[in-house]
Amino acid sequence: MGMNIKIVILLTTLFIFGTEMSFAQKQWTLDECINYALQNNLEIESQRITTKTSKENFEQSKRNRLPQINAGSGYSINFGKSVDPNTNSVTYNSFASNSYSLQGGISLFDGFVRNNQIAYSRFMLLAGIENEKVVKIDIAFGVMNAFHNSLYYKGLLDIVKEQKALSEMNLEKIEKQAEVGISAKTDILEIEARLADEELLVIRTQNNLKASILELKRTMNFPASEELELKQISDIDFIEATVFENADTVYSMALEHLPSLKAKHQQLMAVERSLSIAKGSLYPSLSLSGGYYTGFHETRTDDQGNTISFRDQIKNNASQSISLSLSIPIFSRWNSRSAIKINKLELEKEKVELENFKNQLYYEIESYCQELSAVSAEYLQAKKQTESNWLAYEVAQKKKEQGLFNVIDFYTSKNLLSNALGELLRTKMEYLVKRKTIDFYMGKPVFKNVTE
Repeated sequence: MGMNIKIVILLTTLFIFGTEMSFAQKQWTLDECINYALQNNLEIESQRITTKTSKENFEQSKRNRLPQINAGSGYSINFGKSVDPNTNSVTYNSFASNSYSLQGGISLFDGFVRNNQIAYSRFMLLAGIENEKVVKIDIAFGVMNAFHNSLYYKGLLDIVKEQKALSEMNLEKIEKQAEVGISAKTDILEIEARLADEELLVIRTQNNLKASILELKRTMNFPASEELELKQISDIDFIEATVFENADTVYSMALEHLPSLKAKHQQLMAVERSLSIAKGSLYPSLSLSGGYYTGFHETRTDDQGNTISFRDQIKNNASQSISLSLSIPIFSRWNSRSAIKINKLELEKEKVELENFKNQLYYEIESYCQELSAVSAEYLQAKKQTESNWLAYEVAQKKKEQGLFNVIDFYTSKNLLSNALGELLRTKMEYLVKRKTIDFYMGKPVFKNVTE
């Protein structure tokens, strides 16, 4: 079998996990894990409620332009000394009366306060929508990191189990050889010591795998008691050369689509509108109002002394009013000026926070670009190292069978191969995470159904 074919088989075996899996059990892909997390995460539901509240505030701010209309009714019984509404004279007789009113008013000018309130509510709604996307993205990244971390320990467990199984085979073989005097008993002791170390490594790796799966379940809000089997990643030879990404280019792309940055911009514009609302209190306000009033009184009688009917009194006692009111602010103990000053400071603070967010974003992207280049170079080197250690292990295996290689040298070669396989797996998983992170900043569709 040619060396290239062996390497392909080795790498394929390394990355196609779960050869011992039960095919009847569902295997979860990364997208499925993310979708489950998005559907069951309570933080998303909380943010969704916040967004609905912002939407209702926006709708109400638009409805506030409508006139305000109130209807009123009253019933009273007078005792003792009172004024007779029929004769306007003092009376000591008790009597009952009803009153009815319909009033309405509308603001004609309020310093553009209501218009700015509508704009403010709209920007807060848009910021809430973007923040909801931010929460989903954070959850998706958390699931992605936990998913790849679990796959790493799953693959590492396969490696250390394979090494342990190989040691057990060698121990059995050496024991048989020792019985016929071909191998020394010291070789048995050496293999047993190595096997004990490998058994401990298997236990540690199993514990790390359990912990990583539990963390993935927590991120997904998945029932901790249920089994969660992950589907292997099928891509193998995905890097041919060290990967370089220009941070400035990635940053400029991120500025165009990043939901967290859009949310910051919307919040800034909302604060600007809040300042305009505060300034509106310095302007005069003009309002139009009107009303309709009527009533019924027991003491109101006709020429014959009979109480006038309810229907006739409601008709005859009706009165209407219309008024135009102008209010000019003169002195409010500097409350308006103070509110304007505070809103200006809030606006300056929001601008500073936006610039700081952009600066931190750039350094974050720069760091990810450097890490991507570094881990891609590490992966290529680990791949070469695995190929070399595989060749060295084959040679050591043949020499040991021929009695030309002692046990310690053989296990040194075997451990080097095991370490190389583990490093190849680690760099692969790290590269996938860094690659997807950079792709996200570049606006590529990394996660399905996350930013929709």
